[in-house]
Amino acid sequence: MTIRQRLTFRFTGLVSSILLLAFVSIYAFCWYFISSDFYRRLDQRVNMVGDILIRHGLHKSLIQQVSRSGKGQRTNQKLIVFDNQNRVVLETNKSLSLTIPVSVLTTIRQDERIDFRQESYYLSGSRFTTAAGQLVVVASDENTYGDAFLRRLLWALLGLLLLIVGITAFSGWFFAGDSLRPMQQIDRVVNAIFPHNQDERLPITNEDDEINRLSRTINRLLDRVGESFRLQRLFVANVSHELKNPLTQISSQLEVSLLNQRDPDSYRRTIRSVLEDVGKLTTLTHELLQLSKINQDESSDLLTDTVRIDELVWDVRDQVMGLHPQYIVSIELGVLPDDVDQLTIQGNKPLLETALKNLTENACKFSDDGRALVRMQFGQNAIRIQIENVGQPIPADDLPYIFEPFYRSRQRSAIRGYGVGLSLVRRIVQLHGGQISVTSTINRLTVFTIELPRP
Repeated sequence: MTIRQRLTFRFTGLVSSILLLAFVSIYAFCWYFISSDFYRRLDQRVNMVGDILIRHGLHKSLIQQVSRSGKGQRTNQKLIVFDNQNRVVLETNKSLSLTIPVSVLTTIRQDERIDFRQESYYLSGSRFTTAAGQLVVVASDENTYGDAFLRRLLWALLGLLLLIVGITAFSGWFFAGDSLRPMQQIDRVVNAIFPHNQDERLPITNEDDEINRLSRTINRLLDRVGESFRLQRLFVANVSHELKNPLTQISSQLEVSLLNQRDPDSYRRTIRSVLEDVGKLTTLTHELLQLSKINQDESSDLLTDTVRIDELVWDVRDQVMGLHPQYIVSIELGVLPDDVDQLTIQGNKPLLETALKNLTENACKFSDDGRALVRMQFGQNAIRIQIENVGQPIPADDLPYIFEPFYRSRQRSAIRGYGVGLSLVRRIVQLHGGQISVTSTINRLTVFTIELPRP
């Protein structure tokens, strides 16, 4: 069942229930009023006869008075008087057969008076104490006009209920469709977006309603999905390119070696070259694995260490200079805070070490003299780390893309690398809730800035 059908049924059911309750109340009130009024008139007739019985007893004059009071009565009216033996002592309109059960007469004697129905007749009975003993007077009649009115009222209310239910169902179907039309439009647009027009987005109006909020959420989701698809295509294309070159070189060298018989030195040179290409593949695979492991959704499981940034920077300096003796890394700690806790952050030490090591090695690699300077600033809420070098500046057109996986600046493509390191650094910084930025000016100074928030 569709949402439109459910809304229509629920709306129709609610309105129908309210109307049914109102119509039942109207009918019950009319029935009660008409019945009470008719019983009141029967009771007046019974009391009139009872008053005659009390004053005159069961004499000939009583029969004459009762007979006179019954002149002009309708054929469905009847008056019966019972003695204390439940025998009929007086009866009018004998052509109308009406039997009163003994149990009813007993109830009348106990309760003094009752009103009741028998088939289509309304009856009212009362007990009177006279000189002739205890008598029961029962008057009956058909409420022809009242019952006819109630029947017409019942059919009118039923017809009106059916008419209103029909109008309500049609209105509910129409308004539900009108309310859900934006949802149908969203469904059509989203279905048409992939795979051909991924840049299309849902329209947004100025109204601050649920549909617009849902559209904004879907648009943000589509932006993230589109970005994921773009990165995936870029990733696959670059990985294919990076893997193709060393694999082709390995295959070519091995094929050339097998063409002719060669001396052992030639084979050793070929093996060394193949090992070098295999080492490149190993390095690339390791960097890709590191890149794939950094997931911001798992930050709560990774950021469990209390890391002293100053000690970490010195450790990174020793590692870089130990692996590359030609590199020189200088450190400026700036003004150290009095509170030692301001030197620490909550994070993952191995990941932060990897990020700082990549940036420091890159700074030395792309500098003119193999030097890099690491500056540190310790604030109350964040720690800033700046890694700078003097060398060929990064082109302005390349700056927005240098943190993308496998992207390499055109002017730096001659230097060995895979374009994975900076992407890995950005993911690590974002995992720690920080930000990374880069500036590269024409005075040949390039600065990478990392800001890591403190708890």
